[in-house]
Amino acid sequence: MPSIDIALASDSRCVLGTAVSMRSITESCSSGWALRFHVAAHRVSLRDRSALEETVLSTGRDAQVTFGSFDPGRVRHLTRSKLINHMAYATLFLPELVPPDASRCLWVDSDLVFERDVSELWQTSLEGCTMGAVADGNPELMARYQRRLGMATPLYFNSGVLLADLDRWRKREVTARALEAAERLGDDLILHDQDALNVALEGDWVPLPPHWNVWVIWPELTADASAVFHYMGAPKPWHADYDRPFLAHFHRYLDRTPFAGRRPWNPAGMGAVVTRFRRRIPSLAGTMRVLRSKLRRKARP
Repeated sequence: MPSIDIALASDSRCVLGTAVSMRSITESCSSGWALRFHVAAHRVSLRDRSALEETVLSTGRDAQVTFGSFDPGRVRHLTRSKLINHMAYATLFLPELVPPDASRCLWVDSDLVFERDVSELWQTSLEGCTMGAVADGNPELMARYQRRLGMATPLYFNSGVLLADLDRWRKREVTARALEAAERLGDDLILHDQDALNVALEGDWVPLPPHWNVWVIWPELTADASAVFHYMGAPKPWHADYDRPFLAHFHRYLDRTPFAGRRPWNPAGMGAVVTRFRRRIPSLAGTMRVLRSKLRRKARP
């Protein structure tokens, strides 16, 4: 039976999102395919690891879940934010997250709901490129990214769903090039791994149809019910102050896992108030990073 290799990263903050991504992928996949999930885990308890494994195996599908480790200390020198920690950079090390025999890999973020057959995505041609991804369809944003990152073209992709040719990745040393870009950009690396990959893979990725990565913050893009819904940014569906669309989609899959019934603490809306207040308190490191970046841009000729 042919298999699909899927890599994710998870820590204690996003286990519920990881479970929903894995469960919805498993349920969406047509028969005739085996699923191999490779989870780069950091500070995920044994109990939660067992629950993530049961999330997939309880479907009765031909599937397996393996847990690897990713040490955020490897990228501790790179920028982070209050919402996105150093685990986000696991994407840059994609070939290390899967077995050596894997020549192709699907990367998915831990904040997705798959309502479309993942095997269809798996069989998509990369047209000789290293990566397939959904482009950011906003021309104004892409032009801003181009200027900030010093790219030759304004084409820019979102890293929430990636289909990678790992043989070509290794041959072109994408990991080393992405790390070099991240270090060179410094405080201009605002979108973390996504920025670094866009620089390293400029001209070497093929746009995927938009339904493979639909951002719930843009309602005009969510008309297709058969899509992959991405809960990008903050708040997340497991946060008390989540007020965006498609919460029911998330809970429907969550309640088919060992985490069924888990909801954030929010009596009389107080949880949302506290969460929102804490998020609005800027971190000192983040504030200094933004100031340095603005000063550098002003100093440019």
